[in-house]
Parts: sequence; C-alpha cells; structure tokens
Amino acid sequence: MSKNNLNFMTRFGCALIGWNPSILAECGEASFRALKKYMSAIIILAIVWGTIGYLFADRYIGMSNRAGKSLVAVIFIVIIVCIERFIILKVGKSKVTGVMRIILALLMATLGATIFDQMIFKNDVEVKMKESRDEMANEAIKRQSILLDEEMNAIAVQRDSVQRELLGLYEQINAKPNIETTQSTVIRVPNGVDEYGKTIYQTQTQVTKSTMPNPLNSQARLDEETLRTYDGQLESLRNQKLNLADKIREEYATARVGFLEELKVLFRYIIFQDTIAAIFYICLFLFMMSLEILVVSSKLGETDCDYDLLVEHQLKVKNATLQRTQERLLNETP
Repeated sequence: MSKNNLNFMTRFGCALIGWNPSILAECGEASFRALKKYMSAIIILAIVWGTIGYLFADRYIGMSNRAGKSLVAVIFIVIIVCIERFIILKVGKSKVTGVMRIILALLMATLGATIFDQMIFKNDVEVKMKESRDEMANEAIKRQSILLDEEMNAIAVQRDSVQRELLGLYEQINAKPNIETTQSTVIRVPNGVDEYGKTIYQTQTQVTKSTMPNPLNSQARLDEETLRTYDGQLESLRNQKLNLADKIREEYATARVGFLEELKVLFRYIIFQDTIAAIFYICLFLFMMSLEILVVSSKLGETDCDYDLLVEHQLKVKNATLQRTQERLLNETP
C-alpha cells in the first residue's frame, strides 16, 4: 500500500501521534489497529483536558471571553498530545519511562479529578464557602479588634499623661495667674560742676516693676492642642472599630474565589465529611487515572507491532552502516 492510498483518518492519526505515513503504508493490520488505539486514547485525553483547561480558565484565571478560554483549552490539549507522543514514539520499551509516566499520570489524575470535582460540587462548595469565609471573617475581626484596642490603650495612656501635666499647670496658673517682673536701669544725672566748670554726673538706678501673664499659659495651650489631637485619634479608632465587622465581612464576601481556597473547602467540608462524596471522588480519580495510563499501559503491556519493529530495524541498519563506515575510515587512515 502506498502513502497516497491511506485515507484521511489514517493520515490524521499519523499526524496526531507522530507516525510516518510512508512507513505505516508498508505495515500490516496490527499497526493500523495500534494507530487507531493510540489515536482514540489521545483524542479521549484531549477532550478531557481541553474541557479541564476551559473550565479552569473560566473559573480561576478569570477569562470572560470564549477566545481566551478556548486558547487555554488548546494549550492543555497540546501539552497532553506532546506527553503522549513522547511515550508512543519511544523506540523499544523502557521501564524508567513507564514509571515516570505512571507518576505523571497520578499527578495529572489528581489535578483533573480535583478540578472536575470542584465543578461538579460547585453549588455545595459555594454554600460551604460562605461558612468558611464567615469563620475567617470572624477571626479577622477578632484580630483587628485586638490591634485597635491596643492602639487605643497606648494613645489613652499618653493622653492621660498629658492631661495630668495640664492639670498641674492649671493649678500653678490659678495660684499665680500673673508674674511681677522688676527691671533695673542705670542712668547718669548731672550733680553740679567741679572747680574747672565741668559737669559732674552721678549714677542712679531706676527700678521699674511690671506684671505679665504666667508663661505656663503657653505650655498649657500646647498641652491642650496635644489633647485635641489624641481625642481625634481615639475618635477615629472608635469609628474604625464600629465599622470593622461590616468592612471585613464585605471584603471577604466580594473577594475573588481562589483555586486553593475552594480546594480546601472541598476536602475539609465535603469529601472528608461525606462518605458518598468521598466515594464519588475516589471513583472519579480512578477513572482519570485509568485514562492517563491508557497509552503507557498499551505501550508497555503488549508486543511491538510491525511499525515499531520496522522502525527498530531501520535503526539497527543505520547503526550498522555507521559502524562499518567508521571502521572503513579508520582502516584508510595512514
């Protein structure tokens, strides 16, 4: 059979799994059946992971347009196809590759089952999410209230200290509202003339008394201003505490839902608390796991088809040709 005689689905399958149509045209029915089997497995995984990618983009990445969600789905499909082709195109059998693929299948099955479960239990998760967020909001309110109380207590202590100082100043001011000050001035006044006719001056001291407001009034005004500042801060903190509960609950209610947050709610409030939900999750996980290891189990558990044998034969022939060429070149070297 020539390459041109292959139908469209066969050529599409070759392009999907990475087989060479020219080599497949020389193979028998076993290889065509293997092609259909690998193609079916990859198509199933592509549909499953395309759906997972679309739902993941819609729910957690926050994409609202279909084009963006479809792009994420295509990326998921491309990754899955590349992984499966890595297994299918491996020449010969490798236990290491099989073990690594099984480990990867476990991880992918866990992720896929988790995303599907969160979509399936969406309504239940939303109900439990409200309960979980109420608990978190109450804890946040309690913590913030403690912090506000500590801040108000610190300000109140400082305010009391300033107020005690101000009361002391008031007592001193009331006891002596004005302070009498004495100012001395030395002047020279004429006091006759000497024998030569020059004026003789005499020094006299003039004492001037005056009263002025107690200087403690300035300090008292500063303390009063400080008290007003502290009162404003305390009033602001009291208002914050009064509105704290409503503000925090609104923040938690309007916050965007995260993947890990929903995952915790799913396991904590649903799967670990409900036997039926746990059984369903295990069944879905085993189903996803079975899908993930379809290709690797087929590759490791069956004998090679004539396509694989032909590829291995070509590899051996090529290695033998290269070996003979190398030996000939070494013999021709003087």
